[in-house]
Amino acid sequence: METKYERLCESIADIMFGSAQAGRPVYALPDAATLQKVLVESEVKRLDVDALAEVVRPTLQIEKSGIIPFRLQAEAAHRHRRQPLETPFALPLLVLLSLAAEQMHADGNLASHNYYSRLHGLLRVPDFHRQRVEQHYRQNAELLWDSLNSWLEAWEGERGIPTAYAVGGHAYVGLPMSQAVVRQHDRGGLHEVFALEGMTPRIRISPADMTTAIDPYAAATASPLSSHLLGLWRVAAARERIVDAACLELEVWDGSGVETIGSDRQVAATRLLAFMRTFPRRSIAFNLMLPHRSEGPGMARFRTCGSEVTVPTVAGPGGSTRLSAVEGVSAVSLVGERLDGEFGDNNSRPFGRRPRRVAPLRWDDLQGAFVEVERVSFGEDSIVVAREEARRSVDDYLAAHARPGWEIVDLPGTPEGWCVYQHVQIISAPTEAPNDLLPLAPRARTSLTLRGGFALPGLLRKWSASDPPEIVAFAAGAGSVEVAVYQGTRIDQSQRAVLASQEGELLVLPLAGKGLSDGEYVVAMFTDGASRAASTALLRLRSAETPQYRVEDVDIRLVYSPDTGLRWPLTAGPAKWPRFVNGARTVALPVPVERLAVPMREFMPRQRGDSAAAYASVRVGVPMPDESCLVTGSHRFELPPFVPGLPLTRSIAGECKLCGLVKRFAGTHWAARKKESASREVVVPAEVPPVADSTEPRFEAAFDALCHVGKGSFGAFERIAAQVEGSGLYADQLLRRLETVGHVDVARGDYLQVQEWAVNASTLLPIAESQWVLVGSRSAGLLNRLAEMLGAEGKVVAGVDAGLVRVEVAGALPGPALAELGIDVLESSPAVTIAASLPRLGEVAVSLHRTAVPKYRSAEFWDTASASWQPTGNLVRVGAYRLKDFSSTYAVRSAEDVERGTLGIGNAQIVKHIANMWAGDPLVGYNSRSGSVVAPLDAGLPGLYGRVLSLCSGRAPREIRSHWMLQYQSVPRAVADIVFDRVRQ
Repeated sequence: METKYERLCESIADIMFGSAQAGRPVYALPDAATLQKVLVESEVKRLDVDALAEVVRPTLQIEKSGIIPFRLQAEAAHRHRRQPLETPFALPLLVLLSLAAEQMHADGNLASHNYYSRLHGLLRVPDFHRQRVEQHYRQNAELLWDSLNSWLEAWEGERGIPTAYAVGGHAYVGLPMSQAVVRQHDRGGLHEVFALEGMTPRIRISPADMTTAIDPYAAATASPLSSHLLGLWRVAAARERIVDAACLELEVWDGSGVETIGSDRQVAATRLLAFMRTFPRRSIAFNLMLPHRSEGPGMARFRTCGSEVTVPTVAGPGGSTRLSAVEGVSAVSLVGERLDGEFGDNNSRPFGRRPRRVAPLRWDDLQGAFVEVERVSFGEDSIVVAREEARRSVDDYLAAHARPGWEIVDLPGTPEGWCVYQHVQIISAPTEAPNDLLPLAPRARTSLTLRGGFALPGLLRKWSASDPPEIVAFAAGAGSVEVAVYQGTRIDQSQRAVLASQEGELLVLPLAGKGLSDGEYVVAMFTDGASRAASTALLRLRSAETPQYRVEDVDIRLVYSPDTGLRWPLTAGPAKWPRFVNGARTVALPVPVERLAVPMREFMPRQRGDSAAAYASVRVGVPMPDESCLVTGSHRFELPPFVPGLPLTRSIAGECKLCGLVKRFAGTHWAARKKESASREVVVPAEVPPVADSTEPRFEAAFDALCHVGKGSFGAFERIAAQVEGSGLYADQLLRRLETVGHVDVARGDYLQVQEWAVNASTLLPIAESQWVLVGSRSAGLLNRLAEMLGAEGKVVAGVDAGLVRVEVAGALPGPALAELGIDVLESSPAVTIAASLPRLGEVAVSLHRTAVPKYRSAEFWDTASASWQPTGNLVRVGAYRLKDFSSTYAVRSAEDVERGTLGIGNAQIVKHIANMWAGDPLVGYNSRSGSVVAPLDAGLPGLYGRVLSLCSGRAPREIRSHWMLQYQSVPRAVADIVFDRVRQ
């Protein structure tokens, strides 16, 4: 039977740590309304702190002689380590500990003895037992608070981002005090400070720099900070806690909420996005990140010179919206013109952007792109977009202050009259810079940055253990810098894993090859031999060894079933049907008995036609006049008016009236003298290693990341794929190749857009006598254990084939042992069974979702003879079409569609094969010499049609670009003939 304490525990979990807190820092301190809601939900009669204490007190053996007070709570915390997803038993106790800290904050007395007196009062601890309670709490404080952190970590941020960490290594009282500083309604004020100060979302700055940023607002008459924070700021010990909380809040802030600041800041918060691409060729593409949260597709309306242009939008990561497609939008317009418009319901959300002569864009793993910032941050990966007229000054500046390795790149997509710099990392601290170069001058004087590595998607910031980040530590004016990495979530010298030091202001420490395994680590920077860390950061490392979900649960999440309809080979769904295909495995599919009259014909190369002509892009902005600062470089800064009687602030922000460039001037005589005395010539040390740009795609890290994540949306998949190649086209291709081999199953909507994917369970697929290929999930540990089981007679060979990780296994398989390891072994290839179950392509064509012909600006028709797209002026022919507006829509039109004015929506692959099937000229053919099935390079078979062919060899189709062919290797004639029968009619 559930006890009152257990009900209270679950109520706290649901109300204070529910889904509404996903991705946000969470604290164990409830406000009065939340506490009352928790107590009502728990059926506690009185609704105050004392009532909470009455429920918690029986779990502590306060007055029982011979029994330590926190014994029951400590034992539960130990058990919780084995099942971290379960609600921690200590949750009500931790809330009470936080409320005691809040009472201490209220009277401004932050001494530790005052904390314990508050706690003793709440728990009604007799004087004789107080020392005993304090002593045992100190012994178990970290254990109890760790149960909260490990619970939130196990939920991957879905219940919030943990914040209960010991500050500067001080535990005990420091832990509940860390929870009692920032209340829910305090966060909006901090976000406003971040936006007003031009801080970059999701970066980590030092406490000293955060103190400098917040301090002027604590003294301002109309401060964005809450009265609660303003009161605590006057207390030195509380100020330290506020700064630590603000640093954490900035690290997870996604830039949302700035629309409340005012129209000028809305303009500043509309940021440029840039995608650096290498597939199918090196290029750069620009987009916009609009400063409002969107729930789905919509339209953005741009006001141009005397007209209006509408562009589709889509919800972006975090609290943003972006243009859903920019194929038809002028890059010159996005980068170099003034943008104004509205989007959302009833055009209620204004946006705008003013172009700058020099604009830095910082890599943001949440967005999977480079995002425009007001100022660069030390050590961050950035690109710089600059007017050609400013090129010489940018070159000189980067030569003096950037890490070696930066370069100018001439890429397709670069706006005319502009240049793009990549691999830019600012690593010295210029105290003065020309106005145009102010965006390249970091405002912070101390920085501890985790950059590079393979970032994993999710609400928690984490990296792949196989490709960890690099540490860049900088402290202006320091004589030496030291960096230490500690295992766990606090600075503990006994858990130090890595230590490095460097004379001067800068230290660059790659973590690759340091032997760091999955887990949490504290990275601490020390300057000039100090014992107290100048800055700290939390490093989370994960891999397929520590998956977010059990693979057996993820595996059966999506399957392909003939019972779902004629489109079943193209989209997976829930496993609620008796017959299905799951990865390389089949369940209850009939054994084929049919005889085929028409074998697959020999493949003949097609003479490709000329590529379709490009169409003009649309301008969405207003060109800047010749006398503007964008052209001349002469800025006009507007300063706020001086109001007698108001206290002076350390700095005064001036904003250029035309381009929005922000320059901060000294606000007091003391600040001006300090700025002058700090002026010095700073150059990059010669021994700094250049920026390392690996030319090798990170396929292994990407697949390991997929196995760690297990399942997700296409957005989550794009964040992984973007770190191999930053284009949406590559992400789509990679997902289709993984689906073709059987590593993942993919669910698609009515219009065949990806909705969800899930990694399949580990399965050994036979490809020859005593030879198998591993399909589905795997980890380094799994492969090592498999190799041990096979012994000297067998072997496990891992590598990369056709852009996918491939593992081949040879030898005698220990069946029962493999089952215990979680690996299924197939007795024979399922290719024939799946092929015989596939519907004919003509049936799939009928089942495509029909809609009226949408608006388009150009159209292309699929020429079945040359297998290429050709421009067309109408849609009157039967066949496949590619309609272009700001993105591409793929569709087919039958004779009935032409008559009714409709078309069937598909994807790029299925519509081509349907068109050629209607023309009696299937795209696939057999190559008897190599025993393979061949198709045109950009016309791979979709869904299970392609998987059938890949399962014969366990290989992804091979691209032969010199002949524009796609080859499915080692396909038996029997399988090829069945597939040909399905795609020819």
